Amino acid sequence: MRAMCVDAPGPGVPIKACEVAEPVPADEEVNIRVACSSANWSDVQKRQGVYPAPVSYPLIPGLEVSGIVESVGTNVREFSIGQRVAAIAAPRNCGGFAEKCLARHDYVFAIPSSLSMEQAATFPVVCLTAWHLLNTAYRLKPGETVLIHAIGGGVGLVLTQIARAVGAIVIGTVGTAGKGERAKAFGARAVFDRNSGDFVEEVRSITNGVGVDLVIDSVGGDVLNKSFDVVKPFGRIINIGEASGYPQFDIREAVYRRSSSFSGFELLHAISASSRRGEAVKTLVDDLTANRLHLPIERVFELAQVTEMLDLLESRQVSGKLVVRVAPIH
Repeated sequence: MRAMCVDAPGPGVPIKACEVAEPVPADEEVNIRVACSSANWSDVQKRQGVYPAPVSYPLIPGLEVSGIVESVGTNVREFSIGQRVAAIAAPRNCGGFAEKCLARHDYVFAIPSSLSMEQAATFPVVCLTAWHLLNTAYRLKPGETVLIHAIGGGVGLVLTQIARAVGAIVIGTVGTAGKGERAKAFGARAVFDRNSGDFVEEVRSITNGVGVDLVIDSVGGDVLNKSFDVVKPFGRIINIGEASGYPQFDIREAVYRRSSSFSGFELLHAISASSRRGEAVKTLVDDLTANRLHLPIERVFELAQVTEMLDLLESRQVSGKLVVRVAPIH
């Protein structure tokens, strides 16, 4: 079958077209004929060779997919051949930038025909991450203030909409000028460019020196360090990534600045361990279908254009999602 492969990692390495054997599902897996797949920052990290978890090469990237069930493992009972699904691809170097891919059965979600395959390919990682951050990892309340770093990205845009629907106040930061416009259209009160000012002073000013209840950080590095200066006493910081590098500071000392709490978040834990798994999926699919929740698709690529797609994502000029169309499945 056709796939796009990273033979060996490195900055700017091309993702090459290759022919690989069709995947065979293990007992707990689902084999999916891919309609669409979307790009995530983890694909950039795997291409560069800096993904925080062990990765072996050659590798087929592509974390989020939509399509139909091709076959199932012997222990899979909840999905049938031909069923429309979205999924998080299995961690077996067999991702969604291919004609078929594997996913663990509990990382597969049935989708209605009212949701397009392009939309469905943006749902499993981005939307579920945002929902569980504000409903499982933290229970956001009306009137609370949340600071979202990288608010112009896919997760940031969905976080903004969910937080505003709760009745929370949303503030954001971006690393590229102009990337906050969509977040403001979705209800963010203010978005600050981290490269043109001190977001700590700006956030403390807009909150009248009080600070925020919650910070959601996918940037890492020194941005994470500064985030401890903008939370209220006993506020929470949740780290979900290190797009700008690992933190090089004493986190214990930072926590004690305002008696804040610090936690990490891993989506797969929320999917497999949360009792609210079904609620999250139903709520998000219903909201996407009814246009109460919007996840802008910036551009749709063909499978052979995966290198161009990841180059664009890596440029940090994207506000929304990039989707690759693999096959015309509806």
